[in-house]
Amino acid sequence: MRQTVFEESLNGITIDRVIRDYSYTMPTKHLHDEYEIYYLLEGERYYFISQHTYHIKKGSLVFVNRNVIHKTGNVSQTYHDRILIEFSEEPFATFFASMNDLDLHDFFETCTGVIECDPREQSAVESLLIGIHTEMRDKRPGYKLNVMMKLSELLIFALRYKNEHPANTNPESSTGKHTKVDEVADYIVKHCSEDLSLANIADTFYTNKCYLSRIFKEVTGFSVNEYLNLHRIEKAQKLLISTDIPISEVAYECGYKSLTYFEKVFRSFREVTPLKYRNEYLKQNRKRTKKIETDIDQ
Repeated sequence: MRQTVFEESLNGITIDRVIRDYSYTMPTKHLHDEYEIYYLLEGERYYFISQHTYHIKKGSLVFVNRNVIHKTGNVSQTYHDRILIEFSEEPFATFFASMNDLDLHDFFETCTGVIECDPREQSAVESLLIGIHTEMRDKRPGYKLNVMMKLSELLIFALRYKNEHPANTNPESSTGKHTKVDEVADYIVKHCSEDLSLANIADTFYTNKCYLSRIFKEVTGFSVNEYLNLHRIEKAQKLLISTDIPISEVAYECGYKSLTYFEKVFRSFREVTPLKYRNEYLKQNRKRTKKIETDIDQ
């Protein structure tokens, strides 16, 4: 049975609390353009993020960067109660940047992962989360600003906690299946530009390829080939916006021998061609530069 305790949306941010007492695994191919904050009020879950599986319990606070693979799965007990926040880049990045003390991009680059809160910290975190929901639900005067402030408090708490208690973060799962998938995922990320296939990856890890294919899809939500292509395309994006090398060379640097196939895969993940992706980025960058120059002149 699924019970939605609350659900609210406002200007690029959503929050909901859901209780489930049945076997539930997040949908496959799960990644999105919003930042995510996940808090477990009760129960236990496995949480795969990027290339690692974490064992989260009551009081675990999880941060997931934009466009990063993530997926929750069952432990032994199925009952769990969680609060989930998803929010877009704007207007939040601009709000935090205006304070000159919190860069949203840098925060999620640093803090993506899991924090294990003690009972006192759990109370504080839950108060902030419930406060965000209450402000969004009641819409009293100044509620938008208050949502921003409470979200700021939550991020600052996490930033300070990561610096002061590094040992209490990122509790990785120790099961054989998750350890194997994590090792394979890490290998793919590090070697994604090389000539990789399910068969040679399975040989590298002395594992039957059918077994590897099954457990990898079960834990990550992606096939081995899909996961490989995703990381190749992430590398391609970085090369497209940070260099001026030809598209054919970008394809080669990312492990694609065929330019046509590279363009097909890129379009399937990003819905635009590599060239259009580069041109759109350059166009947006010129607009940002012009705006900064205008602001300086004024």
